[in-house]
Amino acid sequence: MRIALAALTIALMLTGCGGTVDGTATKGSTPTADPSALDPGSYPTSPRPPLGPAGTDEVGQLVEGRRMAGFVVGPWQVDPTLSQVGSAPAKVVTHRNQISQVVWPSMMSRFPALPLVTGFVSERTSTEPNDPTLVRNAVLQYPFPRTAELAAQGLADGALNIVVTDAGGGPVPTEPVRAVPIPSHPDATGALITHNEGGAIMHDLTVVSAHGPYMLIQVVQFATPERAAELAGRVLDLQVPLIDTFVPTAPTPLATLPRDPSSLLARTVPLKPGQGDSMSDADYDPPGATQLEHNPIQAGAAMQDAGVDTVAISQTTVYQARDPEAAQRLAQALADDIAQTRVSQPAEGVPGIAGSRCVRTEDAGGLTSQHWCIATFERFTFKAVARELDSAHQQTAAQYLMLSR
Repeated sequence: MRIALAALTIALMLTGCGGTVDGTATKGSTPTADPSALDPGSYPTSPRPPLGPAGTDEVGQLVEGRRMAGFVVGPWQVDPTLSQVGSAPAKVVTHRNQISQVVWPSMMSRFPALPLVTGFVSERTSTEPNDPTLVRNAVLQYPFPRTAELAAQGLADGALNIVVTDAGGGPVPTEPVRAVPIPSHPDATGALITHNEGGAIMHDLTVVSAHGPYMLIQVVQFATPERAAELAGRVLDLQVPLIDTFVPTAPTPLATLPRDPSSLLARTVPLKPGQGDSMSDADYDPPGATQLEHNPIQAGAAMQDAGVDTVAISQTTVYQARDPEAAQRLAQALADDIAQTRVSQPAEGVPGIAGSRCVRTEDAGGLTSQHWCIATFERFTFKAVARELDSAHQQTAAQYLMLSR
């Protein structure tokens, strides 16, 4: 109750003061900016030249994996409570050894060295207090159906015959690993591991199957065995028909894939060299973009309502909405969500951008803070996130100037 009242108070404060600058737009109007008051700091304010094709197969693997993001089921789609970002955010898998980040490394003793095209992993944990459930869903693309089948067979065999070594790489089972049937999916192999972690008995279910040129993996950790098998089955119920709608790039060379098919990424404030991860500096369709949202259910609904067709993610995030009014509606929805679902307080809006809104958030222990700023320009909604408020202000100002040129 205390948290709910605090969130309501923050939302009211943001609506009434502090979180905006003078000149907040009314419904149907376009927020204005005073260019002379905008301070972009050292961030660029002019769009990049066209980004062109991937250029190499390695970059093409990342582009192809990002294309797959919208065709991989997010855990929240099978259970709305499974929407909290855990220790492993969504990512692209481009190498065989990265599969050890999806399953326990000790399961890979019989995994064959086969060529991998690319893959995508979505992971979330429960938002419910005292519910430690984690669900990880991965789709790995191989050149041929037979390759995917051999990969799945090897990984399934390794999962059912874990090799426990002093080098670690996985849990020490407290009882024999056992096969678990997955409801409605007799072709899937489920391997249940019971182990001790911190004095508590834990259950990890890893499910492996092949479907066309894809190997599908579901990992359910810390749930009861019955709950785990049921969740994995529901993920597969959605995943199998969804991945059938994806059109792989192969046999066309991955190096020819465009890095910025919408041209929106070139108009997004770029990361500095060395920053980012496998999901950064890319544009996505809305289903793919929800994989990166802290609240994918709310953000997905807000993007659909605003008619968003492309989301570019780099130093800032830019959403291309249906029209200016839809962009403003999206900005309000995103800012409201930040204020209401985190320990937060309103912060000063971006100087010179009417209608901008900034929020300071803290982690549960109050040790780490971030500043979020959201604004609009014409049909675009954009946000910046930074440790320091000045940096968030500068990124937002730079993004406004870049979109207006």
